[in-house]
Amino acid sequence: MDRDIDKAVEIFQALYSDTKSVRVQLELARSLYVAKRLAEAKEQFILILAQPIPITVRDKVEWYLSEIQKRQTLKFYVGVYQDSNPGQITSERVFNIFGQTLNYQPNLPTSPEMALNLTAEVEREIPGSNGLFAQASLVTSTYPTSAFNRQIGDTSFIKRWQDFNYKDIRIGNEFMFYGNNLLYDSPYVSTRFVFNQPNQNSFGFSAKAAILNFPNYAYLNGTQFQAQTSYTYSVFRNWSLNAEVGADRTTAQQQAYSSYGMYAGLGTQVAEDSTNLQLNLKVTLSRRNYWDTDPIWGDNRSDGGLSYAVTLTKRDLYVFGLRPEIGYVYQRNDSNIPFYSYSKGVVGIFLKNVY
Repeated sequence: MDRDIDKAVEIFQALYSDTKSVRVQLELARSLYVAKRLAEAKEQFILILAQPIPITVRDKVEWYLSEIQKRQTLKFYVGVYQDSNPGQITSERVFNIFGQTLNYQPNLPTSPEMALNLTAEVEREIPGSNGLFAQASLVTSTYPTSAFNRQIGDTSFIKRWQDFNYKDIRIGNEFMFYGNNLLYDSPYVSTRFVFNQPNQNSFGFSAKAAILNFPNYAYLNGTQFQAQTSYTYSVFRNWSLNAEVGADRTTAQQQAYSSYGMYAGLGTQVAEDSTNLQLNLKVTLSRRNYWDTDPIWGDNRSDGGLSYAVTLTKRDLYVFGLRPEIGYVYQRNDSNIPFYSYSKGVVGIFLKNVY
């Protein structure tokens, strides 16, 4: 597969014809994918999804199908969810500023709101290149209160190296609209590595460097450097664990808004064969420390975060290539400056475009 991909396809086709082994079929599909025979690879991957395969294998098959989908047509997600605190507004209403009592009355709604989420991603290989792609994506969340609406877009060029492992370098620009106004745009360069190991285990690493431009908040302009590493371990056939840790250094023109951040997450996937129901659980702890005294509150801000995520899905249910998921996320931020403390819960139903 590393040296002569066409020969690898030929060998796996002959071997699969003799054995009808799902394991061989998976290698055949991956070989077809690397050989850029995407239609044939897609056909094999879809047939594999209909087999009783371990969840870590199913995850990888769906990843390949996702990559094929966005190169051939368009990959998308759609969801409807309820957000208990869309503005991330603190529940505190009385504050003390330099000895003076402040009664805080939010100018935005604090009650739960429903939202519509749409995500689209498209990618095309540049003709005549060897693994160079142009990519664009857009994530939108639309609320009844337009001030909470947000859109995050990304355009980039990606150079990929893909065989048994995966490596890429990406140059692009990310932008975000919040409340129908441009919040920031951010040119960046990033890289990602995934090293596959025996028994469906894998190790990953990614890094990103970005310039942050806030047109209406110049004091936040600066740079950000991020890095994270992750590991997925297949405990048994239908039980896997994954762990990740990450850190960032974010600078701003005003030192009070510069910070160091770090986080650690631990998750698990559990599936049951007879029903093909899968439960995903993840807990994440985070910390962010700011460099200088907050100009309003007169103290160095320090935040601690906690989030839980639960997703339930039926892994063998595909409706026109869409797989439904039910999810709940709880998020809490605790700050030494109470104004920045908040909690929220999001529950929703999503359709994931697998193929």
